[in-house]
Amino acid sequence: MANNSATRRNREIDEMVIALKRHLRVLEEYGRKVYSDGNADYAGEIAGKLRLLVTKFGSNRPLLIELMKKTGIEPLVTLGGPPIIQAPGKPTAGDKINLSEYMNLDAVGIRIESGEFVMLNKNQFVRAWAEQTGASHEDWRMDHALSAILSSPIYIGGVHGALRELKDTTETVLHIAHRFIGE
Repeated sequence: MANNSATRRNREIDEMVIALKRHLRVLEEYGRKVYSDGNADYAGEIAGKLRLLVTKFGSNRPLLIELMKKTGIEPLVTLGGPPIIQAPGKPTAGDKINLSEYMNLDAVGIRIESGEFVMLNKNQFVRAWAEQTGASHEDWRMDHALSAILSSPIYIGGVHGALRELKDTTETVLHIAHRFIGE
């Protein structure tokens, strides 16, 4: 009976890996559309794929993180570059952290209409962008923080700051996912 359980578990993992590879191909295609072709409309779709793969909230079980838990294979992210402001107890350049910790790092901050400064971590940023700009087809409303972030005039290396953050997060997730599946 233990052998049947192991066989079922292996089959489940194999099916999850096949699904992961399919989602990675689509994520890479969306990335080309945004960053090579300049079609920013696909940014919400990128966020939607990231939400599916790595964003933990509520009862959601993100595919890549679940696979890493089930297999015990968990490539680490090495953080680069110095932080703008050293936050006590937060990982810094050169630290190795897991993907869940990476997704909890600060992503973007903005001062909203009320004058309040709002900081979103990577999970919150991906989730808000996915849900509020079309990937989840819930784009009937955008909250003030994300609206302010997406309409801000902040550009980094010629790319809008929000798109730059999404690109950096996407590249990190793709790197980890490809290391996980041995590519």
